[in-house]
Amino acid sequence: MSSDYSILKSLGYGLMGLKFSFSRRGSAPKAELANRYTQFQWRRVTVGWLLASIAALMTIACGGSSSSSNLQQRPNTNAALYSFIGDTPSCDVLSFGTFLTSMSLHKADEPSTSQVTVWPTNTSPTSPVIEVSTLRDIMTVANLASVPPGTYDQVILKVVVNSASTYDATQSPPFKRFSPRVTSDSVTINLQPALIVTSGKVGALMIDLDLPQSLNVDTQGQLTGTVTWVFSGHPMVASGATGFGTMDSMYGFVRTVNSSSPGAGFTSSFLLQTHSETLGGNGPALNVDLTDSTDFCMSGACGVPVSEIDQLATGSYVEVYAYIDQNGNVVAKRIQVEDRESLNENLLAYMGPVLDVTKDANGNVIQFDMLVRETEPPDTANIPNSTAVTVFVSQSTTFNPLLISPDLLNLASSGNLNFAVNTIVPGQEVVVHGVFSKASGGITTVTANSVYPRFQAVQGLFSSLAGNPGSDNKTGAFQMAPCSGLLGSSPFMVVTDGQTVFENASGLSTLSPTTPLLARGLLFFAPDGSTINGVQIPPGTIVLVANRVRQF
Repeated sequence: MSSDYSILKSLGYGLMGLKFSFSRRGSAPKAELANRYTQFQWRRVTVGWLLASIAALMTIACGGSSSSSNLQQRPNTNAALYSFIGDTPSCDVLSFGTFLTSMSLHKADEPSTSQVTVWPTNTSPTSPVIEVSTLRDIMTVANLASVPPGTYDQVILKVVVNSASTYDATQSPPFKRFSPRVTSDSVTINLQPALIVTSGKVGALMIDLDLPQSLNVDTQGQLTGTVTWVFSGHPMVASGATGFGTMDSMYGFVRTVNSSSPGAGFTSSFLLQTHSETLGGNGPALNVDLTDSTDFCMSGACGVPVSEIDQLATGSYVEVYAYIDQNGNVVAKRIQVEDRESLNENLLAYMGPVLDVTKDANGNVIQFDMLVRETEPPDTANIPNSTAVTVFVSQSTTFNPLLISPDLLNLASSGNLNFAVNTIVPGQEVVVHGVFSKASGGITTVTANSVYPRFQAVQGLFSSLAGNPGSDNKTGAFQMAPCSGLLGSSPFMVVTDGQTVFENASGLSTLSPTTPLLARGLLFFAPDGSTINGVQIPPGTIVLVANRVRQF
């Protein structure tokens, strides 16, 4: 049996993840026990399914035989299928959680009723909840499943909205939570070319959500609250050193750690629980493999020997820069370990954009409101998705860099741009680690232990070049007008260098103000101004240090 068959590893470790999920629910407040008992019963059945399914999959991977009416499989025919999802962003939609309740594939040249269920099934019982507002110009793993081989020409999804919010300058904090009405939860995506699943191989499918086209608007361009899904999809082919693709901002919490080698070429691994768990939905638990060249970052420093993986505590929030190789292994290039969370102690990681800030006389932020798109681990009974919390900053609160992006950090450091207590601005994507408390009838507050930036993409229009581009036509800077209201109150500049990837443009000189663009990287604020790439940055400017610029 191949040690690289990643679906077996993820499903096997998934049993331990489910056990951990049971234990952490034991401390739930009494008011939640009835609802969580229902979920517990469902998961208890799921464990039985997984035990039987893993045994079947191991037999298949080892060359034996198995059968499952749910997957319509025949002996020696199973294959692993990764489903990825991405999003085209919408300017002032601050959060948009989609609950992908089910997915099926239609076999080409067969009746419309001839479908194979991808999830939920015995071997893939989870239905993911994806916060698509974080998928601006990137992708994430929606699910990992076992499917029979064949040629498939359609994807059939069932999708509903879990939670959503928009920017609203008339409110304080400036956002409004809303409940979209979905015209139909059923989506059929035609695949051209068709998806060919081969026995014993790993396949991949990309699903794209066009959020702006899915949100219906009136004649004045205002959202009506109605959603008509617009999805597209295509098969993916593994190639080169990055396999099925690179994901530079996978995140979640650690469920289990394996300090021994999970297979040839790998030193160790851990199980990463991805995506929110709510409404009965849960993202896949992915086995992340480390190699000798994995850059392991702990306690604020990188270069930690990967042999010290046993120091990685379960419950820790991590950011992972990884790729999925042709064998289906999730291979970590860099890992940043942040704080350890505890549901029992109300200690969570909160992810989302800063909505507003309150500063002292020295310009240091003493508190800020943020929109919580999701928490890790999930605790939606106390902190519902798409709601705001007030974060209190003290002298002991630490502000930390995103170490998994050394190139961007070096470029930012060349202009003395730092992520610090005096550089927090509305629109900045952050992760806050701290303890929450809830006052009766009041807003939820969080006492911050630490704050980290996240990768983010900003959509808007190119305004003008800031000086002449370098000889490579990539090194330089330009002014940009963001379309997000959260970022509209300060001058905005994008800084690039020779490693920045330009899509649909050959470089800085070919950017046009007539079509929108998306710049992705790390966001900083320069209260006193700066100089980068020989370009003067005025005081009070928001600066995006970009690793990618895409012209639409």
